[in-house]
Amino acid sequence: MENIQESTTRSWLQILKEESWEAELLVSAVAIFAILRSFTALDWLIFMFIDNLNPNQYDIGYMILVSGYLAIGILGAMFVIHFAFRAYWIGLVGLNSVFPDYGLEDSAYSPIYTKKILHVLPKINDSIAKIDELCSVIFSAAFAFMMIYLYITITASLYLIIFNILSDYITTWILLAPLALLALCFVFGLLISIIANMKKYHDNERIQHLYFLYTRWSAVPLYGPFYKSIMQIIMLFGSNFKKKKGLIKMVLLMLLVGILFGSSKLIGSNYRYLINKDIEPDESRVYANYYSTNNSDFNFLLAPEIQTEIISDNTLKLFVPILEHETRIMGKACELEGRKLNTDNSERQNRWKKNLDCYAAGVSLELDAKPIQIGFLKTDHYSTKQFGLLGFVPLEELAAGAHQLKIVKKISSDMEKSWTIPFYYSPQ
Repeated sequence: MENIQESTTRSWLQILKEESWEAELLVSAVAIFAILRSFTALDWLIFMFIDNLNPNQYDIGYMILVSGYLAIGILGAMFVIHFAFRAYWIGLVGLNSVFPDYGLEDSAYSPIYTKKILHVLPKINDSIAKIDELCSVIFSAAFAFMMIYLYITITASLYLIIFNILSDYITTWILLAPLALLALCFVFGLLISIIANMKKYHDNERIQHLYFLYTRWSAVPLYGPFYKSIMQIIMLFGSNFKKKKGLIKMVLLMLLVGILFGSSKLIGSNYRYLINKDIEPDESRVYANYYSTNNSDFNFLLAPEIQTEIISDNTLKLFVPILEHETRIMGKACELEGRKLNTDNSERQNRWKKNLDCYAAGVSLELDAKPIQIGFLKTDHYSTKQFGLLGFVPLEELAAGAHQLKIVKKISSDMEKSWTIPFYYSPQ
């Protein structure tokens, strides 16, 4: 009875193995689509960090984003290569059902040439087996990598959010303590893994037991709720390294391809603002994003904008974005009141007016190096929906020709941004 059950189990597993490629292709196709769409989510995350994070935390946001682009690039490369190899494998299997092996007697080529070229080419059955192994290895490695990345990204983002929420109530060093503890744990793990994997310490019971304890208990905070599944895949790779070196080297090559792919996507994004936040724009350069006519497809504005490069109207329309973290800093300096429930209309209007006065006081203008004063109103940008200030600069007394509008946004005593927008005034 046990033999019958064992035989049935083996038969079921064999059928599952033979038909698993269908599920792999489906998952790969869905994963490729989702991964390519994920780059759009990362582009949005850049702007969210710029908008909400205090500039002294931009470096943290930068590290999260770099790791995100590289990780998604690696995942994308893995699934694309897996899809291509699995499709090639299906073609070989189908071809093998028609032509079981290379033919010599029925060859269109000469016998001498056919024999020589067949010594170079691998056997079809060998290729089918090797490609099948490679596809299975890529698929499992991609799963493990995806689980690790998702957990780390979610955990890091939650930590950053909690840090910002509690930073006004708890001392900074207390909030940084978990991060310092994790760093010490990582350094210790790196050192013990190097020592434990040295050949002369393979039989050292104490070191190997210490390495086991570290791996066993650090896996929970490092890998999250799926730590056993991830460790299972890692151990399958590690414990078969000597037997399947070629496959593992191929996975490492795919990691390199994925890093290059992710880096190319990162270079095309706006990540540089997170590390170049203190660099002022080039005043001798015209930036396309200074003009509304060029920003119709933009999702986020980093600089003020006017309507166009050549202005024929008697009024210049100016929008100055005020980022979320800037409203917090400026509001704190002005001692603005927060939102209150059950307030009447007059109180709300008074609070809104104070907010406007606070933000407008931080913005100063110069037209052709001469200070000017205009009134501002709060608004949300028509396209990006960002909060900011809207003002109108009168141009009736301005001579026709090239001019420059300089905008200075003073956020705090030690934080200031400025832009110089050139335009040509051509009155009708």
